[in-house]
Amino acid sequence: MIRRQYDVVIVGARCAGASLATFLARDGASVLLLDKDKLPSDQVISTHTIHPPGVDVLDELGVGDQVRQVAPPMRVVRLGKNGVFVDLPCREGRAEYCPRRERLDSLLQGAAMEAGAELVDRARVTSVIEQNGRVVGVRASRDGTEQEYRARVVVGADGRRSTVASLVKSEEYLAYDAPRAAYWSYWEAPELWSADPRYQFDMYIANNRGAVRLIFHTDHDQLLIASAPTNEECARWRRDPLSALKADLATDPLICPLVEGREPLEKIRGTTRERYFFRRAAGPGWALVGDAGHHKDFLVGDGITEALLQARGLASAMRRGSDESLEWWWRKRDVDALPMFFFGADEGRAGPPAELQCVAFSHVARDPELKRRLARVMEHELSPYEVFPVSSVLRWVFGAAVKGKLGVIREFLDMGKRASAVNRELVERKKLLTNTI
Repeated sequence: MIRRQYDVVIVGARCAGASLATFLARDGASVLLLDKDKLPSDQVISTHTIHPPGVDVLDELGVGDQVRQVAPPMRVVRLGKNGVFVDLPCREGRAEYCPRRERLDSLLQGAAMEAGAELVDRARVTSVIEQNGRVVGVRASRDGTEQEYRARVVVGADGRRSTVASLVKSEEYLAYDAPRAAYWSYWEAPELWSADPRYQFDMYIANNRGAVRLIFHTDHDQLLIASAPTNEECARWRRDPLSALKADLATDPLICPLVEGREPLEKIRGTTRERYFFRRAAGPGWALVGDAGHHKDFLVGDGITEALLQARGLASAMRRGSDESLEWWWRKRDVDALPMFFFGADEGRAGPPAELQCVAFSHVARDPELKRRLARVMEHELSPYEVFPVSSVLRWVFGAAVKGKLGVIREFLDMGKRASAVNRELVERKKLLTNTI
């Protein structure tokens, strides 16, 4: 058995783990990155878009320019509700990016090693080492040999089915099973993508009467195109994912011309039976970062951005070197992530969008200030539940009701209850944060 001592052992060398390793190694910590896969390799279950705050972290890590060299900027995001569309421009000099995961993860792993972290792949963690109630290391199997790595802190950055989370018995809260699956692949962007005035956007997310579809512009002028069928529809999709996806995309008037008569570049990818959650993210000698501690609905496209921001925040907390600082970081993570988590649950629910959402979108489409406020959600500057002033929503509800759309009244009341529930949860999480200070 090989035994080694480090300041920090990080299990999982993808977005969260590799980024955390870079920040810590730059601070002079001895860091070991372990990953069960042979690297470099793709992360197939990822739609891999990154909001501008996540791109800021990539710049801090020194890989932002390399991402930009191949991934085209997505400066206009088109959102749709039942055929009502809103085009949201990013601020001047800001953009979303959608790099393929094998390249992005390789860049982040390279940055970590350049900073001084050690990377060991094909190492599967089998247990944590505990001493006097603290986690003090891990055991991992590699090439048939068990190896023991000791550390002041062990970090699980090993995804939503985290081995570390399971071994330390991290409890879930606010968890729910996803009502939708996701299927997607990649197509070469046809000439009309850049030439046709219908496509004056770079990213597309729409719910058209319950059918949710997405387009992301990714590396080498490729389009990631996806559909999110409900769980009830999945049996048909699982039998023949390619035929099901092609048939579904053919019904979308914006997507159909992009894929008609053309085959995807790769096999269809899919994920079903997802579960979204928070997990306790810190304990004696351990922490969880990225999807290992918090997993939200992919429709808000926030997973990588969240992982990068968490890595930066956790590195700052670990500099203070105490269990209390790790707990503070965990509680702060919850406060920061809660609004988008609940928003993801709202956006991902089965069924068509509420009539009130469509009414709101029709007003946003005509109001530059509301567009700016909605765009601030992507910048992590504004909660999605604070975008629309209550006075404006009341006017919209009254106007719609006068026109006979009486259902918006009930939807407005339901929206108020939902916003109140989110606010109550946020208040409770802020109390927990305050109690750690």
